Amino acid sequence: MSSTPSQPEPSTPDEVSATPQAAAAPADDPHDDPHDDPVAIPAEGPLTDEQIAAIAATAQPATIRRAPRYRAFFWTGALLGIVLGVALGLWVSSENLVNRWIYVLVTTLGTTLVTVLLAGACAVWVDRRGAAKVAKQRRGSAGA
Repeated sequence: MSSTPSQPEPSTPDEVSATPQAAAAPADDPHDDPHDDPVAIPAEGPLTDEQIAAIAATAQPATIRRAPRYRAFFWTGALLGIVLGVALGLWVSSENLVNRWIYVLVTTLGTTLVTVLLAGACAVWVDRRGAAKVAKQRRGSAGA
């Protein structure tokens, strides 16, 4: 039985490279730019101005796009359509009809169809409005 473990011990890094390609780049590349040298970033403690500049040079702004949840829109439209359809069907039909509940059912199905389609249209409108806002922010940050 061997005294060495089969898995290496997990360790925490003391330093992090500011450039992700630093480990893969060869050290003796003649075309290497001296400004592309990785800067060691300590895992803890304050950063120097050089380290902050290296992080700022490689950082890219992040944009989070908040898309609507289509399922929630459709369920809301369906539930609203069922409630409105039953109420409308009971209000419009008279009590002396032979098949009053068939009338209420057809009215409910029709109303639910319309409200689900409207809810889907609202979801698409919200999605396009959000995408346009993100595109506008990207154009604004690219020009700055």
